Amino acid sequence: MNIIKQYWLNILLAFLSVAVVYFASFAKLDSEANARIDSSFKQALGVFATAKALNAVISLAQGTQLGVGLTISIGEVLDPINDLVERFSWIMLASLTSLGIQKILMSVVVYGGFEVLLIFSLVVSNLLLYYKSKKYQSSKYIFFKFTILLVFLRFSIPFMALCNEFVYVNFVKQEYSIEQSQQVLVSAKDKISKLDHKEASYFSKDYYKNKFLEFQDVASSAADKIVDLIIVFVFQTMLFPILFLWFLYRIFIFSLRPL
Repeated sequence: MNIIKQYWLNILLAFLSVAVVYFASFAKLDSEANARIDSSFKQALGVFATAKALNAVISLAQGTQLGVGLTISIGEVLDPINDLVERFSWIMLASLTSLGIQKILMSVVVYGGFEVLLIFSLVVSNLLLYYKSKKYQSSKYIFFKFTILLVFLRFSIPFMALCNEFVYVNFVKQEYSIEQSQQVLVSAKDKISKLDHKEASYFSKDYYKNKFLEFQDVASSAADKIVDLIIVFVFQTMLFPILFLWFLYRIFIFSLRPL
């Protein structure tokens, strides 16, 4: 009975090895994952640039004084949103770093040398299943663990990118659309940049009062969308990579575990 089980186990592992080679060499997972990572990187870069532009126009607007004997800084209403934008910029920088690392890792795992090493490890692992001597049993298990690590590295990055795309499109985009949120930030930047100091000489206090009320609405809308963007980018560029690192850690600990 043990011989029959071992026979079917060998067949199963051989089938899985062929599947791994097929998906690594012939499937379109890599091109789709690469396209997704590149798209996410460009999108994150655009949002980061928008946030920095918004931060710049807010800084210019802050400190503007209301005349006619009444000294009120119209920029005070923009202080909270400015602080939020600055913190958001750091989050976006971290997201860009995460995506940049993913791009590098993708380049590594799709490199021809890595693929040759993976195929070699799979072939040798299958051959070792038929090697019954117990003399090198410890070395066999170490090699099997090394092969598992290679398979994980080969598919984890593309899988993570495709999972990000699937989750965003099907569960996140309807409520936390990156495109719509970015458009609100662009609109806020445009409205704040239209603060005209020359017009104050004609409308003075009334002009600034109207701008103060307008900026309150703009700041409230922009803050809501910034929070939405934080949720999306933390989920997309940090949650899945953390899970990847956790699985990598577990596999590494497994490979060091004594037999």
